[in-house]
Amino acid sequence: MPRQNGFRHQSYPTQPACDPIVLTLDGDAVQSLDFGHLHTQFGVRRVLLVHGTFAGDDPFGIHAMMRAGAETLPALAQRAVHPLIDRLAGQTKRLTDAITADVANFSDGYRKRFQTLAGDDPEISRLEPTWSSENNHVARAGLAVRLLNELSGLHADGFDPEHERVLLWGHSHAGNGFAILSNLLANDRQSVEAFFDAAGDSLGSAGEAARENLAATPTPHPMAKAVFVVTFGTPVRYGWDTDGLRSLVHVTHHRPIKDHDDPAAIIPAVTFGCEGNSLGDNFTAATTGVVDVLAAKHGDWVQAFAIAGTDIAPPLNRQDNARLGTFLERGLAEPTPQRLKEKLKVTCTRWQTRTRLHSDGRNLLVNYDSSQLTRFGPARQAVLGHGIYTLKDWLPSQLSLVLKWMEHDGA
Repeated sequence: MPRQNGFRHQSYPTQPACDPIVLTLDGDAVQSLDFGHLHTQFGVRRVLLVHGTFAGDDPFGIHAMMRAGAETLPALAQRAVHPLIDRLAGQTKRLTDAITADVANFSDGYRKRFQTLAGDDPEISRLEPTWSSENNHVARAGLAVRLLNELSGLHADGFDPEHERVLLWGHSHAGNGFAILSNLLANDRQSVEAFFDAAGDSLGSAGEAARENLAATPTPHPMAKAVFVVTFGTPVRYGWDTDGLRSLVHVTHHRPIKDHDDPAAIIPAVTFGCEGNSLGDNFTAATTGVVDVLAAKHGDWVQAFAIAGTDIAPPLNRQDNARLGTFLERGLAEPTPQRLKEKLKVTCTRWQTRTRLHSDGRNLLVNYDSSQLTRFGPARQAVLGHGIYTLKDWLPSQLSLVLKWMEHDGA
């Protein structure tokens, strides 16, 4: 696992630091286990659940645009409008929670189940207030500086990183926010300054606070040794700096290719929409690909698809987002073009590398043995294979699995 990563992006394909573990998970196997050792054995004082893209309070940046527009109003009007925008953002998150429940989203029911399993200690919480969940660099960087400030606040309040731990438990692109956080906590002075310079004013007061805090703390940040990270279905994007965390485990929904000699064989290349495999050029191949995607034939399709080149530019801070993207994508063979046609060509080349494994940390490729149904269909197919991780019925099995490999890897 590399140190002093300096915000460099993972390559396509990756070269994992250790071999992946391929296994089948039975949801009924560990219902009676005692998870109190999360605190007693691992020293975890707090668990923070962080949802992924499109599950927050401003997934398309609409409320951010409204706030920017409100800044042009007279002071009296601003005081009236800002609470209204805040209420709309809150309603957006509540509506998302009501629609998705615990499919591809950490519901309050999931949090309560986690707390019941863990006992009175540690405290299990969802990130409150939530993050925007926009699908771009600025949003994920904003999540990272938000978490950095929270960890710094814990440290200032007497948290002992020598003996106490924080477990970050993230779905989808929340994991890429964690990746940026690991580079911030590693606190290489030069790369941290370059990161904030690239972000410009887009991170607001939270970014200013994080920058000042890092400038005043040692390298690495003292809280780095306290951070355990677990990701679920996180696409391979930003690089990890292992000086900025203590333990790193990735759980990915993976269904082995039938009759293949290697159970860890990664999914077929994503080619739908690419040159030579469009509906017009090759209808049969493209249609078969769509059917496989909808059925999650090879597991989590979103995790494989949502790599560099699939972001949605924000309505605000576009220049900052592009500049930050150029900085965060160092390490790729070529940068992501801005024009759609060129972007698709480069992204297709990346898809064809079949990259599912992260370079750093422990990769657990999990075949979920499930006939469970959700409001979106079979659990293994929900949200194209991306929704099963957050179902509360799978939490005991997943927690048992994660703790096993954290212990194995010396957490």
